[in-house]
Amino acid sequence: MTASQWVIEPARPAGPVVACLPHGGLDYPAELATALAVSPDILWSDWLTRELYAFLPELGIAVITTAFSRFVADVNRDPSADQHGGFWTSTVAARMPNGQAVYDRPLTASEIGHRIRIAHAPFHRAIDSVIEQLLHRYPRVLLLDLHSFGAGLDGDVILGDRRGVTARPAAVRLLAGSLAAAGLDVRLNQRFTGGWTVRRFAGHEQVDAVQVELNQRRYLDLDRRTFPGIPPIGAFDATQRLLRIALADVVAKVTSGLDG
Repeated sequence: MTASQWVIEPARPAGPVVACLPHGGLDYPAELATALAVSPDILWSDWLTRELYAFLPELGIAVITTAFSRFVADVNRDPSADQHGGFWTSTVAARMPNGQAVYDRPLTASEIGHRIRIAHAPFHRAIDSVIEQLLHRYPRVLLLDLHSFGAGLDGDVILGDRRGVTARPAAVRLLAGSLAAAGLDVRLNQRFTGGWTVRRFAGHEQVDAVQVELNQRRYLDLDRRTFPGIPPIGAFDATQRLLRIALADVVAKVTSGLDG
């Protein structure tokens, strides 16, 4: 696949904001599933985030996305570190968060390398390609790494900048302010401080990278969910409207600030 196949281009001239959706995919190719010890149906995702943020190209935001399940290869993990172990640290998780084995045998180095080549590396090449193109037009770019969480945590949105390492304070304040003005309860670096995607841009002089974790209770009805499968829709449309208002404001303010 080429980088362009991983990118949803803006429907209007691109602004200095880029988004990526790393965990919204569900596809688990049959040729990779032979060693699975569990049904692909129980492998969850950041449910419906690609659908929730479908409006982003209309705001002039380029979107990097993937159809692959995070269990094929988790693009928010460092491929040079733990490659095949715990869910929270490994590029190709061998175990669920509860310790349950994902596979009936350890995957080989060749199998892990193949997954990284087809599902992990192209995602990050696409991010880098889009950012490089935008930096020819703008002096700075804001990268939004979009996730969702189902854990019982307070707040509607948790922003992660590795505690000030991956984005300037002014950029985080702007993003938090726009989300709060739209009616969302915003927290900073509470449990989710930012994974490998934003960490790659730590210290980058021209990129502010922020992980954005949205509480799934804002748009899904988690109280009525059954397993396995996607939880039923909750206040999806209302939350999508709030996000659209907030992120349109972010694009306008970031662009205006650069113009000024």
